[in-house]
Amino acid sequence: MGSLEKSHSKVSNFKLTMICFLLTLSISAVWVGLSLLLNVNTVFGSIVLGAGGVGTLLFMYLISKFTR
Repeated sequence: MGSLEKSHSKVSNFKLTMICFLLTLSISAVWVGLSLLLNVNTVFGSIVLGAGGVGTLLFMYLISKFTR
């Protein structure tokens, strides 16, 4: 198997897709948490905002370390 086929394998593509999908969810959680924090419920908003922030940092780190 050549390096191009290996680097673009189904498993590699799946891993990158899942990391990007989870990053998108985490960024969305940051905005939802911020909205809740400012408008509705400070405790739940803080939890969602914190979890979204941690998830965003984690998945950004995983994308930066991803190699094919």
